[in-house]
Amino acid sequence: MAIALALLLVGDPAVAWSAPTSLDTVLPAPARAVEDQVSSPILDIQAPIEDVYLRTEDLDGNTREAESGGRIELTLAADVLFAFGKDDLSPAARARLTEIARRLRDRATGTVQIFGHTDSVGGDAANLALSRRRAEAVRDALAPLLVDSHLSYQVEGFGETRPVAANTVAGKDNPKGRASNRRVEIRFDT
Repeated sequence: MAIALALLLVGDPAVAWSAPTSLDTVLPAPARAVEDQVSSPILDIQAPIEDVYLRTEDLDGNTREAESGGRIELTLAADVLFAFGKDDLSPAARARLTEIARRLRDRATGTVQIFGHTDSVGGDAANLALSRRRAEAVRDALAPLLVDSHLSYQVEGFGETRPVAANTVAGKDNPKGRASNRRVEIRFDT
């Protein structure tokens, strides 16, 4: 009896479990009379919506741009705008901000957000204050260039609380990461 059972298990399962060979196989629906009403619940499927950003960067890595739908985010390296640890705009920064003001005039609507960030060198309170002063300096340079544009400004400093790169790697200073963290972000809707 054990031999017959073994033959049954070895011989037939390949046929019993074979997959359909055609992708167009249609399974028959349950039989229903024409007058039968069919109702089924309507499912509302919701999934998170993720923005798709088009990201660009200049060759020296000092300016990055991300655009998604009706929002543009410009990231400017603070080292281009300011001397290390300072909040006075450089002459090169003023020229760059004049270009940005033209874009804001052409495309921006509503509120322009200006966020300052620092690296981790220095104390938390000092970095927070420096990042705020840098964001204010950018706003103060842009506002006179956009006086008739009906734009408003939101200025905020985050200090070192929102890094985009590691300030240290394996316990050692990471100058490139710290440089990436020193930045000013300008965001606006189009």
